[in-house]
Amino acid sequence: MKGKVALISILLAGISFSADKLIIKKPPESLSKYYPPKSKKFEFVSNMHKMSLAFYAVNLNINAENWEKAKEWARNLEKTYKETAKMVPEWKKYFKPELAENFRKAVESQNVDEIIKTSKELGRNCQKCHQDNMAIVKIMYRFPSFEKIKIEDPIEFTELETGKYMRKLSNSMKALRIFLLQGDTENARQAGEEFIERARQLKTMCTKCHTEEEKEVIKASMKKSSEALDVIAEAISAENIDKNKIFNSLNTIGMSCSKCHNVHEIPALIQEAFEE
Repeated sequence: MKGKVALISILLAGISFSADKLIIKKPPESLSKYYPPKSKKFEFVSNMHKMSLAFYAVNLNINAENWEKAKEWARNLEKTYKETAKMVPEWKKYFKPELAENFRKAVESQNVDEIIKTSKELGRNCQKCHQDNMAIVKIMYRFPSFEKIKIEDPIEFTELETGKYMRKLSNSMKALRIFLLQGDTENARQAGEEFIERARQLKTMCTKCHTEEEKEVIKASMKKSSEALDVIAEAISAENIDKNKIFNSLNTIGMSCSKCHNVHEIPALIQEAFEE
């Protein structure tokens, strides 16, 4: 018996929530009422955690041969599963309450072979919904929208949405490169000053979401970028501009920018696409 029971751990651990392809489609509108700003209780994802906990609790107690607790957790799982199935009508096709019911009955029967069978069926059912919807739900409801964050442009003295500010910052950097390559020193200095001011202003955006502890980490990661801005400021004020010094510093800044872009840009682009 113990050999069979221990096998359940392996089978449940082997149910992964991933796929070789990712389907991106906008979540149904009814889901939004379980996430901010409509709700701060996160009722839907809270139920997901409850089911995951119950699923593993069954496994844990069976392996400890505590069948009474295993049955209790199986009943909790079935109850939460059926409640969750009613929360988002558009996702009705993903929920099969009979699978949760079959799993509970198998646990109550203490038939290990049947528990293994029904746990795999229930796990695959959960996996299908997760691989279709989990990524986009996290992006739409757990990532803050950058378009709600405004940054004051230190050059034009106007508040801009994040996307517009980033374009102006990028254009200032491009203008600096272009004028340097063209040998236009005067315009290169002006573009360089604008780029430096806009780049330094970015820190005000980070403070609107990140905690004090997180801001310290960000500050440390941006140290090289800040030093590179100082190098550019010194170079463009010199009588003879050292182009290579500026280009090398811009590359350093670009590497620093990419770290934040890798975390934030793709979710922001997807959110923007679904809002259009």
